[in-house]
Amino acid sequence: MEQVEIAVVGGGASGLMAALTAAEEQKKQRRPVSVWVLEGAQKPGRKLLATGNGRCNLTNTQMSLSRYHGETAEARVVLEAWPPQGIVHRFRTLGLVCREEEEGRVYPNSGQAAAVLELFLRHLEGLGVQVHCGWHLRQIQPKGASFVLFPEEGEPLTASRVILAAGGQAAPKLGADGSGVAMARALGHSCTPCRPALTPVRCQKKQCRALQGMRCRGKVSLLADGRRVGEETGEIQFTEYGLSGICVFQLSRLAAEWEETGRLAGRRVSSLVFSLDLTPDMTEQELEALLRQRQRLLPNIPAEEALDGLLNLRVGQQIIREALGEGASQPLNRITAEACAAVARLVKQYEFPVAGVMGWERAQVTAGGVPLSETDPATLESRRCPGLYLCGELLDVDGDCGGYNLHWAWASGITAGKGATRRDNDSGKQSQRKKPGAPAKGRRSSHAAHR
Repeated sequence: MEQVEIAVVGGGASGLMAALTAAEEQKKQRRPVSVWVLEGAQKPGRKLLATGNGRCNLTNTQMSLSRYHGETAEARVVLEAWPPQGIVHRFRTLGLVCREEEEGRVYPNSGQAAAVLELFLRHLEGLGVQVHCGWHLRQIQPKGASFVLFPEEGEPLTASRVILAAGGQAAPKLGADGSGVAMARALGHSCTPCRPALTPVRCQKKQCRALQGMRCRGKVSLLADGRRVGEETGEIQFTEYGLSGICVFQLSRLAAEWEETGRLAGRRVSSLVFSLDLTPDMTEQELEALLRQRQRLLPNIPAEEALDGLLNLRVGQQIIREALGEGASQPLNRITAEACAAVARLVKQYEFPVAGVMGWERAQVTAGGVPLSETDPATLESRRCPGLYLCGELLDVDGDCGGYNLHWAWASGITAGKGATRRDNDSGKQSQRKKPGAPAKGRRSSHAAHR
């Protein structure tokens, strides 16, 4: 049976960073590098290659705890230990040149996620880390002061410590399968409900098909029984099934929660609606005045063209058809003041009832996971199963679009990698391992999800 000091389960962003950090720490301590990465896919880093539309949005200089969801109080320790400047410096020490773009987003200077993955693989190879692809893990079994990892095929592996970086359920085509949660549960952990996040939203509005492919900027409000529960500004994309775009993604975790439970923030909600303000820099009264001015200047154009030049052509024409019905084909000068007011009102409150979200296939990240309160935030070592470390998307932390999720992957990977190589993790401490499922001393055996 092969033996290794540290086995990293998962070759995604957090797993690669954890393996690299652990190997570097072993080298600093003048110990033999003994780290294996166990990846179920045929190649590591498949999801990493897709991040930032293939450009790899590494982090964001406008970091704030408010950009994260889930167990953010516990995540604070990790995020404060590794702020954006620290992550950028970390990559620069590896030889990656970074650049900051709009809204604080940081990318590799090449604009290629492939360059980041290649950087990891070169450094791991140089340090002697073994990356095993196609290694499908079936079970992790504690055994004395070690763990035995059983693959679906082949010989098992013995590891002194395990870093579980198996990811969540988002983007199954890129290798996500949710197996990490099952492994963590088998080793004594609980899990808050997992739902798709940063995903397009399905809507009930019949006009979605007519607007398919159109884009425009605006402000998006999410209304739960008419009460605003979220608001974002940015580019809105209309699809055959509903709405997409970053501003919609940011609110999709709420739509996923409502679709599954019928509740938000503990309250039952009967209807969820996206209300679009397509002219956030103009008031409703200013819009009415603009329409009346166009009546004077362009009296004979069809009414459905009244918003041309102000909104996306097809979007503007669709709004006028919805507001005026058959009257949309009349000359503009025949439209009443009440009709102008109806058009202005719809531009400012263009509503799309929510049916649900597109699901795991289109999601960028998983909301929910293993509670951070079941780990030591300084090391991300499990409080339920000493010698086990958890990092990345498997944990109950998810961020907004803009580099926040990759930042969490790097920060938690570094934390777990360093934690797993601390000298006091040697056999003396691990010999006191509790049975999986036994609660840590002084802590409750179950965790109530906090949202």
